[in-house]
Amino acid sequence: MQKRALGTMLRWPECCGPALARLTEGDFDGDVCPGVYRALDKLHQAGAPIDRVSLRRELGEDYSLALEEIEAQALPEASDLEWYIDALRDYSRLAEIQAASARLWACDTIEAASPIVDEINAQMVQQRTARTWTGAELAQSFLARLDETPEYLPWGIRELDEGLHVKAGNLVILGGYPSSGKTLLALQCARVQAAAGKRVGFYSLETDAATLQDRMMSAMAQVPLSYIQQRVLADRHLEALSQAAIRLSRLPLEVVEASGMTVRDIRATALARRHEIVYVDYLQLIRAEGKDRYTQVTNISLGLHELAQGSGICVVALAQLARPEKTKSQKNVAPTMQSFKESGQIEQDADVGLLLWPEDMDDNRSNRTLKVAKQKEGEKLKLTLDFDGAVQTFREHKNTKAEQYQNAVAAGRQYAKAREAVQTQLGDMEGVPF
Repeated sequence: MQKRALGTMLRWPECCGPALARLTEGDFDGDVCPGVYRALDKLHQAGAPIDRVSLRRELGEDYSLALEEIEAQALPEASDLEWYIDALRDYSRLAEIQAASARLWACDTIEAASPIVDEINAQMVQQRTARTWTGAELAQSFLARLDETPEYLPWGIRELDEGLHVKAGNLVILGGYPSSGKTLLALQCARVQAAAGKRVGFYSLETDAATLQDRMMSAMAQVPLSYIQQRVLADRHLEALSQAAIRLSRLPLEVVEASGMTVRDIRATALARRHEIVYVDYLQLIRAEGKDRYTQVTNISLGLHELAQGSGICVVALAQLARPEKTKSQKNVAPTMQSFKESGQIEQDADVGLLLWPEDMDDNRSNRTLKVAKQKEGEKLKLTLDFDGAVQTFREHKNTKAEQYQNAVAAGRQYAKAREAVQTQLGDMEGVPF
């Protein structure tokens, strides 16, 4: 396989540049192939012609027979080289994983094993190539993708399903004040995504699994959480809980008690469990190195961003917001992306930033405002969620008659302003000869 790739580069010099960009000397072994790769790379970097004569001059007469054998194994079509490069890289990665596994076997402590496990995980999620696209390729690929329906994650809330464009490899930050409902909303969305067939891991660094079970069963069965906690359950409640338990058992949803975990621990577990979506509750509780809290939280944010980007896993990290200083004239102060506690890196790393807070800051039973404050691939939006704490559920807000009237009045005013602006423009065009 190695000789076929090298022979094809020799026979088809126009393929040499792209192939050398994807391969390294470490992808070859033996006494001959690494030297031939180095010679090809040197000639290519120097802009020298790549043929049998220049290669033999670079390598010396000792390589004559080897070069004849390599050239004889060249592929008949240059287009087949891509497959061989992929296969060669896979074999190379497998060899490195096997070598790392041998070193792992010899470890005596978890501390010694951890960096080797990281090395193996990095090899498993390593990208095949950093491909360069020409303008023609970009245009062709775009037109081909127009026939495809983009796959974005479902959330179970109509406005989010329509307006939130989250896909594999994204980092979503869900920020809220303490007791604002972050965990409730995260559990609700995680169940929706698991029901859609996604493998979801919910990493809880604050709440034990039993408490999360109670909250999920309350929501799924629509049985008040207090009834479950106090075991005040009628037959109808037990029946509803039994049916909910059956539905929950069928979901590809796992709860991980993650207290004390690092980002590295979460990454290793997520890869081992093949999680496609990872929820982290919550970001500031992840263990991290750093001389001060700012550095620690910054490293956590960077680590989660690298986890999402490098593995293709969608990461939804919950985060605490710093409470605003209220004044007499500002009873309810809405949070912003600058409200994330302890590090501005969180705001920078997020592909999507969600903010959740009570409509009435002094009443945790009030409805919630959910704002998409940052979205790299879509627009910002703001919506109201009806909060039913008794059964741990957020529902889409239904406007009251008063709210419907207010919305209609606001829409009428916007229409009037737009009409006035158009009339003003038309007035400015008087005298124009058309």
